[in-house]
Amino acid sequence: MASSNTVFKISELDFDTIKANLRDYLRSQSQFSDYDFEGAGLNVLLDTLAYNTHYMGIYLNMVANEMFLDSAQLPNSVASHSKILNYTPTSRRAASAIVNVLVTPPGGNTTSSLLLPKYTEFQAEPIDGVNYTFVTDEAHVASKNLTSNTFTFSNVTLLQGEHLTSTFVATPTNVLTPFRLPNEGIDTSTLLITVQTSSIDTSANTYTLSNDITEVEANTTSYFLQAAPDLQYEIYFGDGTIGKALSNGNLVIVDYLTTEGDASNKANAFTVLSSVGGFSNVTSTPVTAAAGGSLEETIEQIKFRAPIAYTAQNRAVNVNDYMSLLLSDYPNIEQLSVWSGADNDPIVYGKVYISIKPRAGYVLTELEKTRIKNEIIADRSVLTITPELVDPEYLYLLLQVTVYYDPSKTSYSPAEIETIVRNAIISYSSSELNRFNSPFMQSRLQAAIDQAEASITNSSLRVDVQKRFTPTVNTTANYTVTFNAALSRGGLLERLYTYPAFAINDSDGVSRQAYIDEVFLSYTGVDSISVLTPGYGYSTATVTVTGDGTGATATAILVNGRVESIQVVDRGSGYTRATITITGDGSEATAEAVLSSRTGTLEVFYYQDNGEKIVISDEIGTIDYEAGRIVLTNFAPTSIISNPDYTAGILTVNVSPDSQRIDPYANRIVTLDSSDNLAIQITVEAV
Repeated sequence: MASSNTVFKISELDFDTIKANLRDYLRSQSQFSDYDFEGAGLNVLLDTLAYNTHYMGIYLNMVANEMFLDSAQLPNSVASHSKILNYTPTSRRAASAIVNVLVTPPGGNTTSSLLLPKYTEFQAEPIDGVNYTFVTDEAHVASKNLTSNTFTFSNVTLLQGEHLTSTFVATPTNVLTPFRLPNEGIDTSTLLITVQTSSIDTSANTYTLSNDITEVEANTTSYFLQAAPDLQYEIYFGDGTIGKALSNGNLVIVDYLTTEGDASNKANAFTVLSSVGGFSNVTSTPVTAAAGGSLEETIEQIKFRAPIAYTAQNRAVNVNDYMSLLLSDYPNIEQLSVWSGADNDPIVYGKVYISIKPRAGYVLTELEKTRIKNEIIADRSVLTITPELVDPEYLYLLLQVTVYYDPSKTSYSPAEIETIVRNAIISYSSSELNRFNSPFMQSRLQAAIDQAEASITNSSLRVDVQKRFTPTVNTTANYTVTFNAALSRGGLLERLYTYPAFAINDSDGVSRQAYIDEVFLSYTGVDSISVLTPGYGYSTATVTVTGDGTGATATAILVNGRVESIQVVDRGSGYTRATITITGDGSEATAEAVLSSRTGTLEVFYYQDNGEKIVISDEIGTIDYEAGRIVLTNFAPTSIISNPDYTAGILTVNVSPDSQRIDPYANRIVTLDSSDNLAIQITVEAV
């Protein structure tokens, strides 16, 4: 019998602990109290018992884990749990592109119309050395242009993938059994299901995917889609009560595409691989590059999204519903932000805003936006809510880094240390930025730089933020550039600037290569003058501004002998204090100055050949430092000077933030464009 004070840890699954428990138990028995377990044959028996107990414990633990979706790891368990939640994991999605196709038949041809069949194959330009096949998503018909004797197929949608067909025969034993689709990489959105009466009777019906069982009646020609145990796909049909049932001998013909997912995104040149209508002179012109391709959901994504989709119940009412539907039905999402109109600035009731960062590129194409609106949102959004897709708003970081290092503590050269620091910055960007909900914290970036290499003693870091926009050339217009973060007031050397140069005409009509920056100390001017007491008896009144600044002037507005208001004519600059004096033939009018620490003025200027700065206009716009808003007024560039750093036509506005932390905001993404040569500038100095 075991000793009454012997304790066994029966919950421990570790092999050594199990064996020790068994040994301690035997030693507690009187007949084994002096037995040498380590050197005896009984030790082998203890090993066997411990292994068996260990394996059984691990197995039972795995079984328990697989019983719940949030802890399941095996594909068949995840597939089973998601089916209970009425969730079908999203398959791969084919990248889509739009092209115009031109067919030029030989002279004398009398054909009046031409068919571009569905699944006509095109080959895309190589991407990373690989050519991908695209096919037309539907048939198109074009009439002959009698003037040019050509046929034009406009806005033809191409999908990346290979067209395959699987055929199943219905028998009495399988009419209610799912049919497994045999291929990997299927885009289930391309499924076309046709049920033919028999191999002899070719009459057929097209079946559509059922998304709402309440709309399925006994004779509804619908099919159902589910994940197989290995997370491939199966289709099945109704039983005669819910959906039309299959009959013995029916042929189930399934057409679909297998695709490479996101690999072909950005393809933008296509060559037809066959003749069209017997004519081989066929050319295609891209309208939009390929986009929207994505891979199937992973097990972790299914575990996260299935419960949310179950809560949404295939309808979009609140913000979470929209997020669930989009994540489920549009997998080409790297980052997603959804917010209600009540949380928008300004508030717009009755709207929900959606911003998507795709897996490839910065913004969605117009084709993808249309697809999301029409195919995913339209039938699920309630009538009182209007969804609106908005592009992500990118706030780019510009970094000027000086690294100080001790040469005696490293064998790396300055150039190698620069590379190490650059890689550390890029690694920080990948892990900490590029998401809607990620703040930028300068202290964390500084720490990543200082810890990049052991010989680095310290570093200095200057951070500017950048917005990009494309002004319309040869047109006078107003532009608002919003940072949605407080901005730093510029000094003599470090202040807001634009890049690259732009061409603009000066007051004499001469074209100049110009820039924009802050008027020095313009935020220290007199923003407004408030009348404290209007006084009386004035037919004339002069307003004088005195203080530690210069240049401020103002005019009094008189009504019935009283000073009704005072209009600032010139705000001046350099004021930290200002006194207002009103003189004239009346008396007792007083006023006080409101200094403009919140706003500054922008100027447009160019440099002469000798380096002298010439101001074209000192009132091209304003900068609101607290709101982080820049307004350009009557801006009329004639061109944006080409440069190697940015896409043609882009003008950047660069300024220092007022805080070392930039918090998330609606659709804003703080990012570091590592392809921009100006984004990371590093100087390495020995100490």
